[in-house]
Amino acid sequence: MNLTVREGDEVVYVERAVPNRMIRVEQLIGSRAPLHVTAVGKLFLGESGQQACRDYARRTGLRRYTPNTITMVTKLWTEAERAAKQGYSMDNEEAEPGVSCIGVPVRDRYGVMCAGLSISAPRERRSEEWVRLIQKAGMDLSGRLGYLAHAA
Repeated sequence: MNLTVREGDEVVYVERAVPNRMIRVEQLIGSRAPLHVTAVGKLFLGESGQQACRDYARRTGLRRYTPNTITMVTKLWTEAERAAKQGYSMDNEEAEPGVSCIGVPVRDRYGVMCAGLSISAPRERRSEEWVRLIQKAGMDLSGRLGYLAHAA
């Protein structure tokens, strides 16, 4: 599981918990990725609003990293808006072939998304159970930061 924060037009990996499994995908602490190719990045874009998403696309050009990378601003906004509404996002081999990710927001006491949690794995291993587990972890961490979901 990865903990990321937003810095400008990128997410920065600041912490990770490594599972004791044979197959795992690891991000190096301190590494960065563009917002549009990560699950957490799409959540940050969705939280920022449509104009901010368009501005991001104009600044970055939505560089393609894999055949699945979203390179059209209208599709990126659709995905980002959906992610913000449903409370989680997925990356479907958009940053790296064969790797998929599920991301959830971490909120501060004011309800503002201050970070994101994500879990990465080979695409064929992703499941709905993982969505529920990471959502619970995101809510637990948000609660420790003072966020009260029922008050939002």
